[in-house]
Amino acid sequence: MQEVRVNDELTIRPYQEGDEEEILKTFNLVFREVCGPEYVDRTMAQWQWAYRDNPAGRRMSLAVAEDGTVASQYAGMLMRCDTPWGERRLLHCVDSMTHPEWRQGLKAKSLFVETGLPFLAYSREVGDALLYGFPVTPAYRIGKRYLEYSMMRVIDFLIRDLSASTLSAPAGVAVEQVTEIPDECEALYAEVRADKQFLLRRDRTYLDWRYVQNPQRDDYELWTARRDGVLRGLMVLKPGSGLAPDACTVADWVVPEVDVDVSDALLAKAVARQRDEGKQRLMTVFPPWSHEHRLLAQRGFVETPSATWLQRRLIHCICRPEITPEFVSQSWWYTLGDSDLA
Repeated sequence: MQEVRVNDELTIRPYQEGDEEEILKTFNLVFREVCGPEYVDRTMAQWQWAYRDNPAGRRMSLAVAEDGTVASQYAGMLMRCDTPWGERRLLHCVDSMTHPEWRQGLKAKSLFVETGLPFLAYSREVGDALLYGFPVTPAYRIGKRYLEYSMMRVIDFLIRDLSASTLSAPAGVAVEQVTEIPDECEALYAEVRADKQFLLRRDRTYLDWRYVQNPQRDDYELWTARRDGVLRGLMVLKPGSGLAPDACTVADWVVPEVDVDVSDALLAKAVARQRDEGKQRLMTVFPPWSHEHRLLAQRGFVETPSATWLQRRLIHCICRPEITPEFVSQSWWYTLGDSDLA
């Protein structure tokens, strides 16, 4: 990513070690303004986990003033993915912001756009698979106009109400809460990978970073399912919150499609935890064409538009010619845990 001098005040450049202090100052200033009195400042530990400690690396484009103030940021959380063409990188675009003193309208390219353009160009140069995110309406409009954002779909949640009947756990499958990602997860993911065309690589390294090393680790529960002692499934549950009100969330899911009994055992546990927590809703997200979406619909989960509360658009910007919008729409398998929404 090249350094670009914008004017006498500002330079757009990649992240440099030590920028995090000023990044956090601007981030917390902006999001206090956006989110209001309920906002809790992001900590250095959270930033270090998301960027410094991410095993796939980090990517940030910054507009920096002469005094070191971060005037704008376009950032992405790097993730390895598996595709029919081999390993690629996904970039979950998050934490984009512009300092109030450097904002302007849509009549000309804003500093947000000027900061994002080198980021996008570099992603194409190094061969990332795609950039994706869930932008709010103003960011989506700007990104569509200047940064090649394309709508993939408006997200529907899968929601199971507390009033639905309990689910029975099949015999022969032992479900247990654990505190670490089992080593056998590598072999389990290899089976899951064989079912899918295009998905984030859920190996032990990634899952450990995403859920165990996360400073918000206490928000998640890890549940394993074993048959005859052999790991056959892993579910990540976020029992205390969700994107829908009064919800418990299934954040991640690593279960081979053929093992329906394992899916049922983990779903039964999720419903039991929903009841323990007294949550009105158990919610999750899977692609609408997926095996998991069909399975959950048969188990009492109802497709519910995110717009019932706050519409969530999944957008992408494809960076490689072999990856088409049609392929992504029909083959990209994802969960809420692939984003910062869970």
